[in-house]
Amino acid sequence: MPVIRISETTWDRLKRWAVPLEDNPEDAVRKVLDAAEEHLKCTQTKKLEPSATKTTRPMQNGRLPNGQKTPQSAYYQPIMEAIYELGGRAPASEVLQLVEKKMKSLLTDVDYQNLPSGSIRWDKTAQWARRQLVIDGLLKSESPRGVWELSSIGLQEIE
Repeated sequence: MPVIRISETTWDRLKRWAVPLEDNPEDAVRKVLDAAEEHLKCTQTKKLEPSATKTTRPMQNGRLPNGQKTPQSAYYQPIMEAIYELGGRAPASEVLQLVEKKMKSLLTDVDYQNLPSGSIRWDKTAQWARRQLVIDGLLKSESPRGVWELSSIGLQEIE
């Protein structure tokens, strides 16, 4: 079996893809490669299908067709990681800046569109993702307005 040497930083990033006490390094690498290949398929499909770029207008009910924006669930882990890296509690604006950096390779032109409210689509989706994390008990619901904070369950989950 080949031996691959990686930096401590890369190892820490790789561990984020692993389920503690279940996955070994091989499993984590496989998950990263699966995600990368899935992302590559999505971007290749968008390039091959001209209709994918033309149908970025909302449908009559004001919603995009499925698959045109990064799904809300893709934001859960980056939000948790960002809050953790910022000390377990941080202003929403700081969390969102870090989330954008973490998700840069996943966010599409559609994600960067302005909504009628003036918000940027990815930012609003991240806020909805935060709401779901609160409902799931991973973030505190009683944090001051504009502050996102890991709950004790969320802290255990991210560590």
